[in-house]
Amino acid sequence: MNTPADKPKVGKLRPTQVVTQHGPGAVVDLPELSVIVAALDDWVVTGTDRVSEPRLQAFLRVTGLNRPPVSGPGAYGGVPAWVFPEWLVCPVGKCRLLARRSAFQWVGPPAGQYRCPRDHLHGNMKRVQAFPARFMIACSKGHLDDFPWHRWAHKGDATCSGPLKLIDHGRSGSANDLEVRCEGCDAGQRLGDAFKPRAVEHCPARRPWISPTDHETSCDTVPRVILRGASNAYFSVVASALSIPPYSDPIQMDVAPHIQVIEQADSVEKLVNGVAGGFYDVGDLLDRYAPEQVWDAVHGEVTVERLRPEEYRSFLDPPEPAQPPHEFEVRHVGVPHGPEAARVATVAAATRLREVRALRGFTRIESGFDIGELADVSKLDLKVAPISKNTGWRPAVELRGEGIFVSLEEDALRAWEQSTAVIQRGNVLAERFEEYQRDRVDEPTERQPFPGMRYVLLHSLAHALIRQLCLEAGYSSSALRERIYSDTGEQKMAGLLIYTASSDSEGSLGGLVDQARPDRFGPVLLDALRDAELCAQDPLCGGGEIGGAAGINGASCHACLLLAETSCEAGNHFLDRATLVETLGEHGLGFLRGA
Repeated sequence: MNTPADKPKVGKLRPTQVVTQHGPGAVVDLPELSVIVAALDDWVVTGTDRVSEPRLQAFLRVTGLNRPPVSGPGAYGGVPAWVFPEWLVCPVGKCRLLARRSAFQWVGPPAGQYRCPRDHLHGNMKRVQAFPARFMIACSKGHLDDFPWHRWAHKGDATCSGPLKLIDHGRSGSANDLEVRCEGCDAGQRLGDAFKPRAVEHCPARRPWISPTDHETSCDTVPRVILRGASNAYFSVVASALSIPPYSDPIQMDVAPHIQVIEQADSVEKLVNGVAGGFYDVGDLLDRYAPEQVWDAVHGEVTVERLRPEEYRSFLDPPEPAQPPHEFEVRHVGVPHGPEAARVATVAAATRLREVRALRGFTRIESGFDIGELADVSKLDLKVAPISKNTGWRPAVELRGEGIFVSLEEDALRAWEQSTAVIQRGNVLAERFEEYQRDRVDEPTERQPFPGMRYVLLHSLAHALIRQLCLEAGYSSSALRERIYSDTGEQKMAGLLIYTASSDSEGSLGGLVDQARPDRFGPVLLDALRDAELCAQDPLCGGGEIGGAAGINGASCHACLLLAETSCEAGNHFLDRATLVETLGEHGLGFLRGA
């Protein structure tokens, strides 16, 4: 990670963090500094950074997908960032200078820090390092700015421009113990009221990740005061796709570093002649593949409105194993015997998977409900802040691993959805979701639809299986992820994928796939359902009182269904174990209640 102004390297991030947690617009706390990751316009990427996933690229309607750049020794590279917040504070009690970073002394690498210039107030301490201020303001449209320190200290009157001090009156570290005081006119105000509604009424519409001086024309949203590092300061909006035939063919990965070169040719003949004449450098591609294959891999027409229906069909009807191995290897292993699996249609072992995740944008204050592909993307985009001004590509990472695919009987599921108890439960959860959104989304046109009881059932089953597979396969709960395939429309889907993926591993270790065997998956499913029947928080959890307090869930809590944030695609929302089995508070809902 580098700051664009003078280009020193100031910290490290993993590529997956750049796409999922610390993308453009995210404030990152580094050992010596606090920075905001810059927009894609300032990134430097090359053809070797290209990630091939035509379906995801077409779905996002972008010109390409690229890995986050990596800085090399002695050369500028990596992910650029700007210093933010720009207000710093001296930690020495007699000084406590609070000012913009221009008032402090920058010490470049290897220190990479700002130091307070008022040594005469530091006693025996010299060259004291200044630290970033803890307070920022943000709005739900993604805007972010420094806390208005001068206006707060002078209670709205910003005529005095004297230096400020941030005085700590107590030992608790709470906002009420902190006071901003002007050394020029002695005006001041404590920060205890800063987190009250409308404490700051005007949003400056600033976008410091685009550039330190970038502002939109106006913003009518009332901003909130948040702490640096707060969990609601950044929610990444990520789209992902699995590589399926024919895009899982090895040629797709081989041509990726040379796409920009190949696209310069107008025809196959010009490509061949250009390579022969030394005008185009495509490595040994034409030695390993026919020119027509290379051309089709780059120029093939791809139109994708939805990603998951094609993936679902590939799991139901997997291709035969190929040589060399494709990035999608799936085999059906048979459904286990027993009443717990009576309504399971398919169990498949995915011995080889490749997933590509790309960052679309981000939100602040409230996370966007990107529930697979059930969310209305047009509504979601209304709340998504941009990660660039003029760049047509998106940062992406590719992950490889293994998984277990499970589908349910469509006819039995349709009959379950039409039962009176399920319809009533769906109405209750839908009303909770609507109320949840009314409290957070002012415009009705921006609210998302309830995903339906089929999704709740599949999602709850995925969570129950993940918790049990962690015990059986030896993975940590944060290492397993879910991918839900749910749709009641023309392209009906009723499946789930539990998988593990890593950016530093080719293939998998086999521990998860081994659990797909009927003699092992049967006990796993049975134990998962038995655990779902009772919860340490019953009868409150079983009656939906705990999940209801969260606004969106039925019978679910941390003791029974909730998972690590990295494992769930819906933020631990839309869960109800009563859809799986009989619970203490709900009867007649369990789809797999014969267990």
